[in-house]
Amino acid sequence: MIPMKKYVAWLFILFLLSGCGIFESDDAGNGRANDGAATESNEDVAEDELEYDGEPPAEGKGNVFGEIRWNGDGAADLEVLLCADFSSFSGCGGEEFLTTTDEDGQYLFEEVDPGVYALSVRVFNSDDWLYISSGILSSAEFEVEAGKTLTIGIQNIFKLDVKLQDPPNGSKVAGEEVLLDWQDYPNAEYYKVTMYPNEGDAVLIDKRSNESSLRADLLPVSCGYRWSVEVFNSDRVKIAETAEDFDFVVDSLDGSCQLAIQEPSDGAEIRGDDIVLDWDDSPLATTYKILMWNDDDPERTNVLDFEEVNESSYRFKEPLAPARYVWSVTAYDENGDKIGGTEIFDFTVRP
Repeated sequence: MIPMKKYVAWLFILFLLSGCGIFESDDAGNGRANDGAATESNEDVAEDELEYDGEPPAEGKGNVFGEIRWNGDGAADLEVLLCADFSSFSGCGGEEFLTTTDEDGQYLFEEVDPGVYALSVRVFNSDDWLYISSGILSSAEFEVEAGKTLTIGIQNIFKLDVKLQDPPNGSKVAGEEVLLDWQDYPNAEYYKVTMYPNEGDAVLIDKRSNESSLRADLLPVSCGYRWSVEVFNSDRVKIAETAEDFDFVVDSLDGSCQLAIQEPSDGAEIRGDDIVLDWDDSPLATTYKILMWNDDDPERTNVLDFEEVNESSYRFKEPLAPARYVWSVTAYDENGDKIGGTEIFDFTVRP
C-alpha cells in the first residue's frame, strides 16, 4: 500500500504489503509521493489464509471478501471502497461500492456488478485513503465475476500519525550534522528514517534506528532537506509513518547544493555555433557531469551523456543542429559523492 500524499518527484516509494502496495489519497484525490526508492517487503511475515464461507452472490452478481489488519489485529469500523475507475491524482470514479469492516477487520461487498475494480481503505478517523497498488501510481485491479466471491486476502495498513519533533518543520540548522528526533511510537520495535537534500545523493534511505532519534551527517554545502519516519512492529510490519515530510535548511556553509544555470537562459533561442553552457561554481566540487538530449529527436538521443568536466562551463566544438535541447548538471566532490545540481533547463537552436 502506497500513500498518495507524498511529494511527486523523480521516483515514487512503493510500500509492498502482502504482495500489494498501498497508495494514499485524500478525499479530493490530491497527493504527493516521496522521491527515492524506499521499499519494505513483508514477505517474511507469515500470513493466515482467508476463506469465505458465506452465502454465494445473486445471479449475475459477484461478492468481494477480505480482511484489514493493523499491528497484527483486525481493524474494525474502517470504511472500504470499491471503485470502477481509479486515478492516482483524482481518486475514485465511476461506480462505487462502500462497506465497513467488522470487529475482526473483515469486509464483504455483496451483489457487485461484474467488472474490474480498485480497492481502498480509509485510514481510521482521517480523510486519508490507502489504495492497494500494483506499482508506481498503478492501482491493483480486482476482477469481480458473476456468480463468484473474490477473496482479496489480508491487507496490513498503517497509520499516518508519527510526530516529528526536531528539527521543527521549516527551521534552520547550523553545521554539518543534524539530530533528528520524533515521538516514541507505541508498539514500535524499530524505525526507518529517510532524508534527502534538495540536490545531491540521499543522506539516509531506510536507515534503521531502535531509538526515536538519529544523528546524521549533512552535505558540506548549504542545502535544504526533507525527512520522514516509518514505524515497524516486532513482526517487521509497518504500522505507521509520517503524514507529511518535515523540511529544514542549512544556509551557513560555503557553497550551495542548488546550482543556478547562467546561460543559455531557460527557454532561450540561440544560434547553433559557439554555444557555451555555464552554471554556478560549487567550491567543493571537483567534477561536474552534464546530461543533454535533443528533445525533438523521437529517440531523445543524448548529445552529452553525463559528460564530465572540471570547470563550471562547457563549450561545444561543433555547431548544434536546429532543435530544442534539454540539459542539467550535477556536481561531485573528491570522493565521487553528488553534492549539488542544477534544475533542468532547455533552449532552442534557431534554423
